[in-house]
Amino acid sequence: MIPAERYRSARFGPYIVSHIQHGANKVWFPADNFGHPWRAVRLIFVLDGQITLQAKERTAVVGPRCAALTVGWQPLGFETAGARVIEVDFAIERAQTGCSFEEDSLIIWQPETALPSATCAALRELLTQPGATDTVRTETTRVVDQLITSVVSFRPKPAPINEYGLADRESVLAYLRDNHTNRDLSLIRIANHFSVSTRTLHRLFEDDTQTICSHLAQERLNTALTRLKDSAWASSNLEEIAEQSGYASSMALRRAVLAATNKTPSEFRSFELTNSVAG
Repeated sequence: MIPAERYRSARFGPYIVSHIQHGANKVWFPADNFGHPWRAVRLIFVLDGQITLQAKERTAVVGPRCAALTVGWQPLGFETAGARVIEVDFAIERAQTGCSFEEDSLIIWQPETALPSATCAALRELLTQPGATDTVRTETTRVVDQLITSVVSFRPKPAPINEYGLADRESVLAYLRDNHTNRDLSLIRIANHFSVSTRTLHRLFEDDTQTICSHLAQERLNTALTRLKDSAWASSNLEEIAEQSGYASSMALRRAVLAATNKTPSEFRSFELTNSVAG
């Protein structure tokens, strides 16, 4: 059992909903249905921190606004440095989801999928007011059933992987080239895309002259410099260029450009555009 401070837990029909603060820990569930006497499915919504799950040959890092679905009748690895989550356990035979879980023992929803985040917020609110009367509790159970059924029925498509079932360096670099302008792109999201841990991503670049984070930074810098010296972007302010190049702010853009060129973005743009006109 994972050491945790259980904030609140309530049962709504076949669903056991819990708001939990996990401490730092690493544990392996031995296909015991999470301690329940029935075949259990667990849906996890991460509020803060991150967790790493391992099922069969797949590993996924799950961060805030992400969700994961696991099954209790197959071994599951769980690791965290600390995370606050909403967990929903339910018996597969009793829940009216109409879904099969035999093939997919680990399903991940990314932050851009709005339904899990909305469901998590609703469940968290319902936990604070589970229902004082039988009538209210019956209605609340119906709402919980609809929420969980909606999430479980809307399964994301599996991320593309190579023929070996693992990420390789070229696939990761291609993904960075295609997605580096997304300012929310992080190591965790890259790892989730390839269904590997962040540690595995780092190992892919152990014999490279650059780390994966350096490659991502370089892609963003190259895009920013290209746009700063492009007359088509001359009317765009630095905040717009920063956002369209993957930077969190114009200050982050300034630091990167200054470190690479010894010029501020404005100085670099003025110099390049002036020389372009002169040429």
